[in-house]
Formats: sequence, structure tokens, C-alpha cells
Amino acid sequence: MAKANLDKVHASNYGNIETVIATVDLPNGSVVALGDDVDGNREAMHAVAPAADKELLLVVAPEVEYDNKVNWDEYDRVNKAEVPVRAYHLTQGDKFQVELALFDVEPAKNAIVTGAANYGYTAATGTEQTKFIVERLTRFGWDSRKMALLRVL
Repeated sequence: MAKANLDKVHASNYGNIETVIATVDLPNGSVVALGDDVDGNREAMHAVAPAADKELLLVVAPEVEYDNKVNWDEYDRVNKAEVPVRAYHLTQGDKFQVELALFDVEPAKNAIVTGAANYGYTAATGTEQTKFIVERLTRFGWDSRKMALLRVL
């Protein structure tokens, strides 16, 4: 499970948000690429693993408890497989924080990262369509979990 925070993301203000459905569970803060349309759903797209030649979208579901009878931790949102979830188109300059648990190796400040095949983050090689710079390593939330503030390049 992971935590994510939208610090400054244009899509949240201008509605450039997709509905995606993945075949795997996606923690908040995951990145995906868009696949084909979902049959029988006029708005949803299949979420596929990131690839260097594809635009990456940020998966973040609202971390609120809609029904207090449901027993789930609102601070650790995992978006279940085959359930629609929000994915934000990213614009150059957008900033967001994601938990370090989503990185294959803990990044350093000013590292350039991109999406990994496991829907997390990895070091960029320079040929990727979507890249991020680690602006700083932070702590977030009531439990001060380790996060990275990323800016879209």
C-alpha cells in the first residue's frame, strides 16, 4: 500500500482525468500507460504497464472513507484490480509526492526517474517520453512516511 499527494497537478483543476481499469492492484501513486478501450464501458481505458514510448498517467484515488462500515485504512489506498480508478494526465511542471516504497531503489535528490514495468518508479535512461525529477525527499502524513516530491519534466 502507498500514499500519494497531488501538490500541483493541472489535471485536477482542468478535468484532464481518465478512468482506468487494471488487471493488477495499483497502490496510490502508481504510474500507468493507456491501453485499449474497455468493452461495455464508454469512458474507461485499460491501464497497462509503463513503457518508454508511452505517456504515463498518475493513479490517485481519493483517500476518503465513503462508508464508515467498510473496514479499510484511508491512509493506505490500494486500488483493486478490475475496479475503475482515476488516472491523471501530467503536464510539464506538475508536482506530486509518492511514497518511497514505489521506487525500485531509493532515489537521491535531483535524480531523474520514470515509470517501471511494475507500475512504480525506476531510474530513467533518457529515452522515455515521461520523466520526473526528484525535487526533494520529504515526509508526509500523520505517520511521517518517507516520500519523494517529483516534478514532471
